[in-house]
Amino acid sequence: MSPYLYDLLTPALILDWPIAQQNIERAASFVENKQVRLRPHFKNHKRVALAHKQLAAGGCAGMTAATIFEAIALVDGGIEDILIANQVVNATSINLLIELAKRANLRVAIDNIENAKAMAEVAKIHGLEIGVLIEVDIGMGRCGIAPGEAVVNLAKQISLLEGIRFDGLQAYEGHAVGILDTDERESVAISSMQKAINTKKQLEIAGHECRIISGAGTGSFRATGKLEDVSELQIGSYVTMDWSYKERIGDQFDVALTVLANVISVSENNLVLNAGCKSIGHEMGPPKLRDYPLAEIPTFGSEEHTTVNFPGHKFKVGDFIHMIPSHCCMTCSLHQDMLVFEGERIIDIWPAAIGYPRKN
Repeated sequence: MSPYLYDLLTPALILDWPIAQQNIERAASFVENKQVRLRPHFKNHKRVALAHKQLAAGGCAGMTAATIFEAIALVDGGIEDILIANQVVNATSINLLIELAKRANLRVAIDNIENAKAMAEVAKIHGLEIGVLIEVDIGMGRCGIAPGEAVVNLAKQISLLEGIRFDGLQAYEGHAVGILDTDERESVAISSMQKAINTKKQLEIAGHECRIISGAGTGSFRATGKLEDVSELQIGSYVTMDWSYKERIGDQFDVALTVLANVISVSENNLVLNAGCKSIGHEMGPPKLRDYPLAEIPTFGSEEHTTVNFPGHKFKVGDFIHMIPSHCCMTCSLHQDMLVFEGERIIDIWPAAIGYPRKN
């Protein structure tokens, strides 16, 4: 493979390393001299090499994983502190979780006692103690239980189990992240997270130490990260970014991730690119063309093509174009390799580290 950016096969997932590094440094600087720590979310990029870069920048408690698959990749990649910010429920997954816990400091989210009992039973057999965070629904309407008494009752039940340890709460204010108005977004995020903070106080009154409140996202962490009782920020998209997040949060972070495509057909008002929905996540809208704000993509959904409306364009067949996705996390999951560049030179290739576990 040529070491130069514009010799690549396309479509290609590419990361502008100086921009990504700047994003990492900006996040690390936010928690400098603060009690709160970062716990970057691996689901954003799924590249172990990039996870190590995030941790090396400082200010991190460890990494966050969304799935058991991601936890496997992180442990195999030498990451020693991982929170699975999701429920791990079937017997096969719980057994694998226990095996991973022999090699790393592992915590997991739970929201019901039966799951806790199943996990505790296997951990006890292996002489382990698994740390758990009770997930509190503070408005997302996904997993989690109601704040307050329900959490206190679950913590009490957990305290009676061997093999499992109550460490704190997970509370994600994700319903606030998509709010465009900054003041409104931050207000909703803070008022939502306050439900978890109030629950922590109820736990402590009931005699249950609550050492951790873990949550937040790239769009809300600057607000909730200033709350005294919030201890971990599970930000993910900040390192790569996409155009929809950039429009919401402004200059906090910059877009480092694009999909490099070629022009494969041209007409007077349109051009066609060789990248479609199999290459670019578009849940938040169609991609945009970097450097060409007047170009429009009226519809997006073809598997391998994108038609761009751009009257007066000067493109010719074979030209390279950077496409900015609206959803960086989904885009990263569509590609095996992330090609890392600086200037116009490829400096590294980071493979996706997700797959069904195989025995050697």
